[in-house]
Amino acid sequence: MRKRLWYTAPLSLIAVSVLAALLAVTASAQSSASNASGTLNFGSAGADVDFTDPALAYGVLSWQIEYETCLQLVNYPDKTGAAGSQLQPDAAAAMPVISNGGKTYTFTIKKGLKFSDGATVSPADFVWAFNRDANPAMQSPVIPFITDVVGVNDVVNKKAKAVTGVKADGQKFIINLTKPDGALLAKLTMPFFCAVERAKTPIDPKGLNTLPGAGPYYIASRTPGKQLVLKKNPFYKGDRPARSSTMVFTMNTNDQQTYLQVTNGTYAADPNGLDVPTAAAGLAKKYGINKSRFWVNSLVETDYLALNTANKAFGSLAARKAANYAVDRPAVLRARGFEGGVRTSTILPKALAGGYWGQKIYATKGADPAKAKQLNPNCGHVNLWGGNTTLAQTQEGIVRYNLTQAGCDVTVKQFGGYAIYTAAGTKGADFDIMFSGWNQDYPDPIDFFGILLDGRNIHAQNNNNLAYINNAELNKKIDQANAITGEGRLKAFGKLDIWTTTHLAPWVSIDNRNLRDYIGPNVAGYVFQPAKAAMDLGTLYLK
Repeated sequence: MRKRLWYTAPLSLIAVSVLAALLAVTASAQSSASNASGTLNFGSAGADVDFTDPALAYGVLSWQIEYETCLQLVNYPDKTGAAGSQLQPDAAAAMPVISNGGKTYTFTIKKGLKFSDGATVSPADFVWAFNRDANPAMQSPVIPFITDVVGVNDVVNKKAKAVTGVKADGQKFIINLTKPDGALLAKLTMPFFCAVERAKTPIDPKGLNTLPGAGPYYIASRTPGKQLVLKKNPFYKGDRPARSSTMVFTMNTNDQQTYLQVTNGTYAADPNGLDVPTAAAGLAKKYGINKSRFWVNSLVETDYLALNTANKAFGSLAARKAANYAVDRPAVLRARGFEGGVRTSTILPKALAGGYWGQKIYATKGADPAKAKQLNPNCGHVNLWGGNTTLAQTQEGIVRYNLTQAGCDVTVKQFGGYAIYTAAGTKGADFDIMFSGWNQDYPDPIDFFGILLDGRNIHAQNNNNLAYINNAELNKKIDQANAITGEGRLKAFGKLDIWTTTHLAPWVSIDNRNLRDYIGPNVAGYVFQPAKAAMDLGTLYLK
């Protein structure tokens, strides 16, 4: 699942001083070596990619890296701001011809495109990507996004071996849908659909650690849990930047050491963002914000407490509204540190809300336990699930206190890393309220409503609808909004956000998080790619 709880522990000042003394000695030599080789070194604090195989990768870091290695039909440019959110052709010579009432998309693939091993990219490579994704033996997480492609369900259900709705015809690649999907082009920017060589990408549910790439870079090597290396694709002739010859990612580094090694130039950055919240205010004071080394950008992301509508504690609308008044949103957000995000009480991030973001439906200035008790005078026992890091425990303590003040009897259960999603994603899980967060898969509101709130997507395992809400009226409204294209699309989903938050209250939305990036003194070219919600690795270079 493309979810990540960016829980982090506070930086120890003693550790900072000791490590700084140890690291300063080697910083200059290592920095000089990096400059000489054109290599950018990154330290990924406490994290590795989940997969490098585009059919399986679903982690934030994985997609950040695959933005550099994948050649998509359409993609987002290496630009910041509004320009970075405008779709443009990538492997396609132009935007597709849409026909058949919005159910057929015809792309013309550019000639002369090549993979990093010299093989020519053809429309058949995109056909293979779809067939590989849909193959049930591959167990790709992409299936919920492509069930409207003709023939996908037949392959998933083992009634057919190939997806009939995708085909190659000369230089053309054609997609046929069972019904119009206004989000299709945005979906196609996900790495699941990038060109892959059939001869080099067999069906393997464990995933491939290395494979040829047709983007600016390719994955040259990977040692899971330790290191991943990108090298420039020698055959890439496109206009996307590749300003360093090599990128080396050291995985699962210590957060405090990584922070110090970025400070002294050993690492160019932590690609996951600043992993030391307590350092943010000091960095802003020293370097300013969005000027040289410390950068703050809004993610298309919402942190929230999922209210399990299938269990008694929050089975009623009154109880869920009470929870929304009980929680102290400012206190929960303050635990993230300086510029950690902005408070919200609605579902969609600002970029996807069509002008409806910022409506304060519930208490956003602090807790209102009196209102909560009025709505739910007999709260009873509540099982609260969360993480086990220092930040997670701080936030859990705040919410536990808030719910207790509102008359609830709260038990807290803690999990490490992604284990909470595995447990909560099992239908029938005994949590009542849990910490969660969702960062966009692609910049479209259906990625929130369709994945997180559509009851028709609830299964026995691996559920993303952690509120377990299955409301017929909501499902119908999701379909109606999703059928809209153009300028009215975001507005329709923004209205649906207000309706859902008011009439169903499946979440206690807390904040829309910021990504805080910190780069080394010898690094330039920083660009925040808004559609990918991450630092653009290809634009970075050593001074």
